[in-house]
Parts: sequence; C-alpha cells; structure tokens
Amino acid sequence: MNNIFKILSVFVICVVVASCSNNDNSYNPEPLRDYATQYTADLALINTYIDTHYLTRDADYNVTFDTLLPTGGHSSIRTDPAFQLKDTTVAEDGINYKIYFIKFREGTKERPTQVDSVHVAYKGINLLKSATFDQSITPTWFKLQEVVSGWSHILTNFHTGTYSPGTGGNGTTFDNFGAGVMFLPSGLAYYNSPAGTIPSYSPIIFSFKLIELRYRDHDSDGILSKDERKLPSNVSPLVRWKENPFGNDINGDGTIDTSTTLYDTNGDGVTDSTEAYDIDGDGFPNMYDIDDDGDHFLTRVEIKQYTNPTTLKVHLFGFNGAAVDDPTTPYDERLGIPRKYTGPVNSITNLPTPLPADYSDPTRLRRHLDPTSFPPYE
Repeated sequence: MNNIFKILSVFVICVVVASCSNNDNSYNPEPLRDYATQYTADLALINTYIDTHYLTRDADYNVTFDTLLPTGGHSSIRTDPAFQLKDTTVAEDGINYKIYFIKFREGTKERPTQVDSVHVAYKGINLLKSATFDQSITPTWFKLQEVVSGWSHILTNFHTGTYSPGTGGNGTTFDNFGAGVMFLPSGLAYYNSPAGTIPSYSPIIFSFKLIELRYRDHDSDGILSKDERKLPSNVSPLVRWKENPFGNDINGDGTIDTSTTLYDTNGDGVTDSTEAYDIDGDGFPNMYDIDDDGDHFLTRVEIKQYTNPTTLKVHLFGFNGAAVDDPTTPYDERLGIPRKYTGPVNSITNLPTPLPADYSDPTRLRRHLDPTSFPPYE
C-alpha cells in the first residue's frame, strides 16, 4: 500500500511539474532569430504602415492612427505636410537600425541622457494590429536603461516642459513638454520576448510626452552619471561625452552637419555608443565606481571644496564650471571640479591663492580622475 501511495505521489508531482513547464513555455522567448534578417522584415512592415496610414493629434498631442481610405481625404504619415517624418540611424547588436520618428514639439527645459529617468505619458501601439497594447495618460517614471532601447535613442532628442500644481480641485497642468512619435523595429523593442499582448518579433509604435526628468547618480559619488560615460575614440577623454541621437545632424532638421565629427567617430552616419568608461581600469565603469581614479580616496571626497579649514565646512563641486570666474565669489561651486592644484597656498587660510584659472577649462583633468591628486588640497 505504501508503495502505491509513493507511486501516486510521484505521478502527481510529475503532472504538476509538466503543467508548470508547459505554462512557463508560453511566456518564454522564442528562439533567437538572425538580427539582420528580422530587421529587414520589420523595416518593410514599418514602411508599409507609414504609407498606408494617416495620423491625427489633438491640441494636447494625443495621437490616433487610421488606415487610408481609397476615396482619399488624408495624407499618409510619410507625405502629410503637417508632420515632418524624420529618421535616424543607431547601431545595436551589429545592425544599423533606421528609426522613423515625428517631433511635434521639442520641449523647452532639460534634455535627458540615456542613463537618466524620465517622467512620460505614452501610448504603445501594436503596428501589426494598429491596436493599443499599453498606455499611461498620467505621466509615469521610467529609468531609460530599463525600458526598450528605442526610447533611449529617441527621447534624448527631446526636452522636458513646465508644469504647475492645480488649484480648486484641478489637476497638475503640463505645458511646453517634448512630444512625438517613434516607430521601432523589434530589435529596438521586445525582440524575441513577448510582452503582454505583443507577440515576439513585433515592430511597435509609441507616442509620448516628455514631462520631467531626473539626472541619475548611480554610484552616489556626487557626479551625475551623464558626466561619467564613454567618449568617442576621436575625442580627448578629458572632455565630457555628449550624445546626439541623430549622428551629425545636431539640430535634428534632417540635414547632416559638416562642422563636427564629435558624435560619429568613423563617419558612417551611425551614432557612437553610450557605453560607460572605466578610467582606472578596475572593471567598474566610472558611473558605478566610487573611486574613479583608483587612488584609494572616494570620488565624493575628492570633489569637495573646503571653504573653511577651521570648521571643515564643505560643499561638492559640480562637474562643469562657469565659463568665466566670478571674482566676487572666489570659491563658487559653478566653477566645477578643478584639476590638481600645484600653485602656492595661503599660509593663513591654507587655501590655494589665487584661485586656479583652470577651474573652467573644459579639457582639464579633473582631480577626481587624477590618481596623483589627493584631498583636501593636494
């Protein structure tokens, strides 16, 4: 009898495990397809959609898409003069992806980078079914490193807006925000992983409003992560890297600028990566490293300004300084993180005298990146 119970128990366990396994398989990613082949298929679908649908938006930049009728009456997304369809090229997984996008409004305030958090109202549309699969009318916070990569390539060309709290029971009012639409191939979306009602390998559309942002500091060292990323190889590592999601088209007007190659290292029209760099080679990129130059002094300590040696009252420098020193505030935080100071020190205050002129030099080796520079006064 005991043996019968044991056999039945094993059978039940096997059935349960098999059932769970089958259920899990329905959520597992499909086998990985060749990226180039899939991109070609996605781009064809996106181009067909753009040519066979039209777009409408209201005064608050809410967007709808509809199929063009044989009788006419509307222009396609590609040809509608009211909305200038643009495209940009980004490199990912060995593919030069074309992303179509529309910029309704750029926004007036701050611009996010690919390592920051954004406050966004959005609507996601399944391109194949032209149906909404996700949306948030109320703005929601997202970390750009944790959402589909297409967002980080497009949202970084928009700016936040303004807002004011409501009165008399009315909600918060948002204005002047960046607003637009992006058409993403599956390689810049969910690719082989299904997401809700979105099957694997689906190109998708997002309309969005960029309301607000938070610049992140991943390692809490007092330097924003946007200032601790990798530079294109043709730029001095002393200069902060700036991203431009449109290759050499600095203003996003569709015309390639010829005055700079800062954002396109090899001139192929593809934006350089945003990979974080590791200046001390310890395996931890600067944006995650609490001691960037490996000199055993915390970065947060090395960027402190000791304003009064008696009481050791301090504040932290910002990464970038003012273009011109203000002589009325000789230790103004706007001057940015200085390079190692090697000049004379005032015997009474124990502070550098005079203030080094290189505080505002954008190409200086800032002291938190100099392993020979030690706090508080070198």
